[in-house]
Amino acid sequence: MKLKQAQKKFISLFLLCTAGIIIGIGILFFKPGTGKKIGTFLNEIAMTNDGYSYAVGKAAPSVVNIYVANLNENYTLPDNSSITSSASGVIMAKSGIIVTNYHVVPSGNEPNKAIFVQTREGKVYQAFVVGCDRRTDIAVLRVNNVTLQPISVSKKEVRIGDIVLAIGNPNNLGQTVTHGIISATARSGTGLVTRDQMNIRDGIQELIQTDAPINQGNSGGALINTKGELVGINTASFSGANTYGIGFSVPVKLVSEVMDEIIRHGKVERGYLGIADDETKNLGQNNGVTIGYVDPLGPAFGILKIGDVITKVDDIPINNVKSLIYLISKSKPGYSMKFEIIRNNATKVYKITLAEDNTAVIN
Repeated sequence: MKLKQAQKKFISLFLLCTAGIIIGIGILFFKPGTGKKIGTFLNEIAMTNDGYSYAVGKAAPSVVNIYVANLNENYTLPDNSSITSSASGVIMAKSGIIVTNYHVVPSGNEPNKAIFVQTREGKVYQAFVVGCDRRTDIAVLRVNNVTLQPISVSKKEVRIGDIVLAIGNPNNLGQTVTHGIISATARSGTGLVTRDQMNIRDGIQELIQTDAPINQGNSGGALINTKGELVGINTASFSGANTYGIGFSVPVKLVSEVMDEIIRHGKVERGYLGIADDETKNLGQNNGVTIGYVDPLGPAFGILKIGDVITKVDDIPINNVKSLIYLISKSKPGYSMKFEIIRNNATKVYKITLAEDNTAVIN
């Protein structure tokens, strides 16, 4: 009797296992993408026992070292004794598209100098600049006639407290990994002031702030989550005797938008008004932006004046500098915008045609 019960249990278990195998084979055959997702899910569950090695192993092959150096005698490879700067980059497409920081590439435009990328395996390729955007500190490079391993891109927005890893080439030590958390999101920046200084003020960037160490040479490297997916491109850090653990990354969504625009047009097309705010707000002033400077070569010169308060653009209320920059930067050169201002307690309205914000210049 017990033998028959055991045989029935064995047969039932065998049939269940067989059915599971058949269903699994069917999923893999008819929907290979689903099978891949199941495998990735199981792999991610298992990775918790290995710390962050899963994430690093997945993303690190897509992070490259970037060097600016003199060309050798054959103008094909870098002269290793003449490396003038080193940084990091991230492979975004297998066709050889690499993203790094704008401030990494200007010296590569000097005579007899070139930009080179080195993969994790040690292979060296010459890279060419597709285009740059100083406002977001993003540059797009291309390596020709080679197939590279692109990084996986996160589709979810990061949250404060998320664990992140920074992968890059700090101080030319070679690929290095540091870790921390997301300290803040939507930190604003207006782009580079100089090659080495970024203006972290109200702007267009919506930067990610992290305490993962971002040292010199990490510029252009990857900020990834614990799944090994790209969440940002490391761009800057605060440094000083009383400052530690404040680094910034450009969110991957903005990176992708800028990259696509550069690949299509060789640059990012944005409108330019030619003013700056005075960085103050008068008591009782709840909205509007007070003009502190007017570019003599900009389209606003001769129309807007220092001290004017911009209250509306195209009938949209302006609450702060960030909202003003957003509206102008999202408009194309040649577009005529309506500006409502307060001057000497009187409301005035002007039409101004935007010029092009030339952020693609490498100098």
